[in-house]
Amino acid sequence: MTTISEYPPPLGDRRVVALDVARLYGMVLVYYGHIIEQVMNLGYETAGMQYKFIYSFHMPFFFLVAGYVAKPEKLFLKVGEFFRRLAASRLVPYFFFSLLFLVLSLMIPGNFAALGPPPYTLQGYAAGLVRTLLGFPVFNIPMWFMASLVSVEVLHYLVGRHMRTNKRIVLAAVCFYLIGYYINLDFQFLQFDKIFRWNYWFIQEAPVGYAFYLVGILLRRRGVFLVNHSEQEKRGGSRTLLLGAAACCLVVWLTYNLNTGPFRYFDAVVIVLSAHGNVFWFPFTALVGSLMLLLLARASGEHRFLAFMGRNVLTLFILNGVFYHFLNIPFAKWIVGSLPANALVVTAATAALTALSLAACLPLVWFFNKYLPQVVGRPQKDGPLLPRLL
Repeated sequence: MTTISEYPPPLGDRRVVALDVARLYGMVLVYYGHIIEQVMNLGYETAGMQYKFIYSFHMPFFFLVAGYVAKPEKLFLKVGEFFRRLAASRLVPYFFFSLLFLVLSLMIPGNFAALGPPPYTLQGYAAGLVRTLLGFPVFNIPMWFMASLVSVEVLHYLVGRHMRTNKRIVLAAVCFYLIGYYINLDFQFLQFDKIFRWNYWFIQEAPVGYAFYLVGILLRRRGVFLVNHSEQEKRGGSRTLLLGAAACCLVVWLTYNLNTGPFRYFDAVVIVLSAHGNVFWFPFTALVGSLMLLLLARASGEHRFLAFMGRNVLTLFILNGVFYHFLNIPFAKWIVGSLPANALVVTAATAALTALSLAACLPLVWFFNKYLPQVVGRPQKDGPLLPRLL
């Protein structure tokens, strides 16, 4: 029988600063990618190239990090306790913010394509509510990752206790990846014209997400990023880490466009659509791109502000829905209508809007941390408005 001693020691409340910073870098790409997507939709070829580059690795990276920080003790909880914790940490934010964004959609004009063409009807809202209950967050699309992570974590609870050796983890990662890749290759589970068929909490994508999740677990078992280096070692190693990150970036740049599909809707890897493309180039660029973010974060040192933002990535994920549904399309139209059709100008404008978007989130990050930590993934905390959930 597997015991918890066969796993790395739990992190507990200890933060791995490099992982927090890496998550922030990944979140910057989420915000940037959602803006550049709308610019791409207006016909900018350069925006399409940037979109494909970012999407080739940024979401697999989040599954990898989720696996790294997974608490091994959860594998040995009783079923009821496991799902109670899962509900408190994942489902409470999912449903709270789905309801909040539903209310916002009634008050503010926005882009909610899954409700049908505007003006949105009562029937459209009813269908949107059903889809949200079934795991597709119509009213805050960026929360799809949270829904998918629920399925990945359930899958890990079912099989993770049997991952006793690194060899088993590697073999399982390869097997789950191939299973997930091929079941999604010829069948599109996510069908927007059907409500009660196929897509339930992204279970069809869980094997692929779990493959990257297992890579994160493997890195944790190997002790990557857990060692605290001396200041002298940090100074001496940062240049090497930056060179490694630059090399990874170059490799991704040289290979991401070798993945020519098959895709769905967009000429790019889009995990939410289970569109992976080539069976080899997809995981290759995803893993190299993830390594790039990890190396860059390690080279950044223990920067307090970056670490703070990284600790609040769940909140930033959720708040990205504000920009995704209400602001990114006007932003993109402004870029296209007001700025020269120049790649550098478009990139600079998108980067500036990304920075402004993240900065605008800071007051809400503070608010939820202080008053409603339970709805942003901190169910063990008491708050002035709600008691602790665990």
